[in-house]
Amino acid sequence: MKIKNLKVTSCSLFVISMLSSPTFAESQNFVNFSEGTIPILITAPHGGSDQPIGVIQRVGTDLEGNNVESFNIVKDSWTKDIAEDIQAKYIDKYGGIPYIVTAQFHRKYIDANRPEHQAFESESARVYYDSYQNKITEYIEDIKQKFGQGMLLDIHGQAQKPNEIIRGTRNGISVENLISTHGWNAVVGNNGFFGLLEEQGFNVEPSNQQIPTSTIPAPEGSLSGGTTVKFNGSHNLLGLDAIQFEIGSDIRFSETMRNTFTNNMADNINTFMSHYYCDSNIANFPCSPKTVIIDDDYKGYLESNEWKSSSAVDNYPQQGLSKSRYTNQEGETVSWQTTATQTGKYHVYAWWTNLKSSGSSYNRDSSADYHIQAGENESLITRDQNNAAGQWVLLDTINVEKDEAIKVNLTRKHDGDEGSATVADAMAFVWGGI
Repeated sequence: MKIKNLKVTSCSLFVISMLSSPTFAESQNFVNFSEGTIPILITAPHGGSDQPIGVIQRVGTDLEGNNVESFNIVKDSWTKDIAEDIQAKYIDKYGGIPYIVTAQFHRKYIDANRPEHQAFESESARVYYDSYQNKITEYIEDIKQKFGQGMLLDIHGQAQKPNEIIRGTRNGISVENLISTHGWNAVVGNNGFFGLLEEQGFNVEPSNQQIPTSTIPAPEGSLSGGTTVKFNGSHNLLGLDAIQFEIGSDIRFSETMRNTFTNNMADNINTFMSHYYCDSNIANFPCSPKTVIIDDDYKGYLESNEWKSSSAVDNYPQQGLSKSRYTNQEGETVSWQTTATQTGKYHVYAWWTNLKSSGSSYNRDSSADYHIQAGENESLITRDQNNAAGQWVLLDTINVEKDEAIKVNLTRKHDGDEGSATVADAMAFVWGGI
């Protein structure tokens, strides 16, 4: 039995705790942030309420004394809560974790959606502004390194069109990579964020039929995207496909509408990723937590003293990269252990070997016992290692809580006179949903 799309990870994925409201891994310099496990970054620069110590209120002049164009100090009420709720609901529904960065400081002191020279009016504010921008850059770099691509969803509020959600892509510039690969349907079509929102009953502006053309190059108006999407969109060398969501006040100030919007956005993230990132299969990474494979030279592998390297050639991942291990001594044990990054079902697969370089087979343990344990859940599975070697074999599926250890022990129960060698190779832990 082969498993498709297994991916190796040598490090633990970052986990945040889910309580009744989001718990941020860190808060520093009036910036809240948490690392994610999927290629989605949610930002909210204007939803904070706090005044950092020593930072004066902005009056509309930049650090050189020049007037700031389109000066605004009004808080985008509820946008920080909306961003955090989207993240929390995605975690609850689908298991993965979107990255998030939100400003805790009020816009009247620091505008995190402005270029530096227009964002604040006292030098004491710089550390807070830089913390917000640097965390976004750090997470973009992380997403690009891990996934190669990703989406930045920038959450804002507006009152000009109170029952509408205004699209901001700088008329396609900030989603340059997405459009070049998939076309405008990836934004306004059935599986794009604005197409989905319209289908869910929200009024969107401009209409999804209005996309940039040679005759109408800029259907998105004055709210087409600020500094966040301008500086971090995919038209930049280091950038993600970035969309600004300007949410109308009627939606933001209604608890019912907010909940509807955040529920829909959590679903829309999943729909978008499953269609454009996961080949329409949400069981594939990054739409689900990454599969963890532990081989004999990986962290999480531990064996007792009397295990030796095998000459078998059907080892994981292939001959020459690692060797399987074997023992003939009764009582010798080996274990594989990882930590669940999300609550749910985990499929546990084992790989063992018995193929000689000559093409013949070794004699292996016909009753190898695998003891699987996670919290209070455990099972004992017996497999004949003379069969199904050189491939992934499902041992069992076990329910696991987030942050719990999943451990598999293989113990040789008899000596060499009662059976042939017990062999240990790789173990795979595959998330199977909630």
